[in-house]
Amino acid sequence: MKQESNKRLYFTDDFSPENVAKIQGEGYILRKASAYHEADTLEPCSEVAGDVPKAYLDLIKRNKSDIVTIEAKVSITPELQQTIDEAKAECKKVVAENAELKEQLDKECEAVKKLTAENEALKAQVEAKPKKPTAAELKAAKAAEDSAQANETKE
Repeated sequence: MKQESNKRLYFTDDFSPENVAKIQGEGYILRKASAYHEADTLEPCSEVAGDVPKAYLDLIKRNKSDIVTIEAKVSITPELQQTIDEAKAECKKVVAENAELKEQLDKECEAVKKLTAENEALKAQVEAKPKKPTAAELKAAKAAEDSAQANETKE
């Protein structure tokens, strides 16, 4: 399609007097963005901006014309702000609960490690071979046995 026009089209659904004056003041011709359908004939133009339909973007690319992007400023309604605030508060609450649960989990992990170590030590004691008594232990046991026998004889 041959470019036949120097029109600058601005696609929008905001036809408030302030927006119309601003856009027209920038030299654009306004077009309703939601009114465009794929079967529509494309209007020749040299530049597009706003909520541009894809077919116009393709036309501009084929013609190597300018595509202008505009930053849209949107206001937040009080209801939406309340929803945002509630969501932020819920997020803070969940983050705090998450931190608390992580701390509890860390404590439980430490307790498990401690119990596992104690269990291993007890297993080692049970499985350990009985050691041979030392000479001093044998002597003390013999003395205790002799003493017990002597007490039995006296009685």
